[in-house]
Amino acid sequence: MYAPTPESTGSSVDDRPAVERLRHGDRDALTELYQRHGASVYWNAYGVLRSRPDAEEMTADAFLTLWTRRREVQLYGVSVLPWLIVTVKNLSRNRLRANQRRTADSLDAADPPSARASAEELAALDEAMALVREVVDRLPAVDQEIFRLCLVEELTYKEAAAALGLKHGSVRNRLSRMRTRLQSELGPRS
Repeated sequence: MYAPTPESTGSSVDDRPAVERLRHGDRDALTELYQRHGASVYWNAYGVLRSRPDAEEMTADAFLTLWTRRREVQLYGVSVLPWLIVTVKNLSRNRLRANQRRTADSLDAADPPSARASAEELAALDEAMALVREVVDRLPAVDQEIFRLCLVEELTYKEAAAALGLKHGSVRNRLSRMRTRLQSELGPRS
């Protein structure tokens, strides 16, 4: 039977030194915090999503958000765990809403057989998506997250801004610049 230790729950561990190192770009500090709090963050995500793969992804996203917002994170007390739990629950609720919208959309948009794409069209689409992934992979991490949240998971600017701890206008402006960049890099090809 698993008996949590104070270190595994983060209840009596002072995270302030690790968070301070994190603020200065120390990736080992992020690893340390993940080892210390990853299980708690995961189980909070799982409690909302009831899906192991989604909970694992939201746990990773919570720690990515911690990394991208490391200079702004404010601790209340000595642990970063409350901040991580609020973050992962917000991300998980956003994912849950996106999953529910996707399910509803797929039920509403059942295409008749005549509307299905041909093999050539699917191959062209695959090639275009590979090019988009290439461009997106070169974007800064925060822009990649905005791309994923807004264009893949179909969150609103406001929802994406809340998940990333950014302002609504910042998300909108970054997404607009991304679209312009994608259009210029993926424009007509000879």
